[in-house]
Amino acid sequence: MANLAILNAIKENRRIALPKDFDFALDRIALGIGRTNMFITEKDKTITAYHEGGHALTSLLTDGATPLHKVTILPRGGALGFVI
Repeated sequence: MANLAILNAIKENRRIALPKDFDFALDRIALGIGRTNMFITEKDKTITAYHEGGHALTSLLTDGATPLHKVTILPRGGALGFVI
């Protein structure tokens, strides 16, 4: 994980890995590489947004649920979006 974080920092011309680099590394390890060239229809984007929004709202409104860290509809690995 540290290696991926440092590589991301170097890619952005920095000598020190920041917390955002470790977030990037965790996402990469847990969810896979981001699929920026994947074609997703507007309908699928909307459905994914509602779906992930439902996960986020459930987490926010459930007593004792783990706090939200990230909510996204950007495809990674096999998922069109995710809530952490």
